[in-house]
Amino acid sequence: MKVKFAPLVFVALLTSCAPDKRELLQGSWKIDSVYSFYNGFGYTRTDTEEEPLQHYQPDGRLRMTREAEFRFFFYEMPASDTLVHRSLDKKMLSKYQIVQLDHERMVLRKEMQPVFPGKGQVRYELRYFSRIKE
Repeated sequence: MKVKFAPLVFVALLTSCAPDKRELLQGSWKIDSVYSFYNGFGYTRTDTEEEPLQHYQPDGRLRMTREAEFRFFFYEMPASDTLVHRSLDKKMLSKYQIVQLDHERMVLRKEMQPVFPGKGQVRYELRYFSRIKE
């Protein structure tokens, strides 16, 4: 009986060559648009000039800049599909699900609290980013 290892070797090579998501995240990103969803209604906002640029640094710091102003935060990826932003005193500010992350694009989903009381409500934001070439 012959055992074929070629498919297993191919899959192992693909997964070992895939870039680490933390490495893909590092660099500078700008928000292109924000899609807001609430109980079946959606809205895309493209007026993102006021949104800060996000610079993910290898040391776990996040530098947000808008014109000449900047602020530092921390970020971490506790799982390959989760991104957490923290304040300088390590308090959680935001938690995102990484929907897409590659060399050019990033999409983050943030679950939001419902505005009105009641069960079964769905509210979230999708933030679409593109990488800035520096």
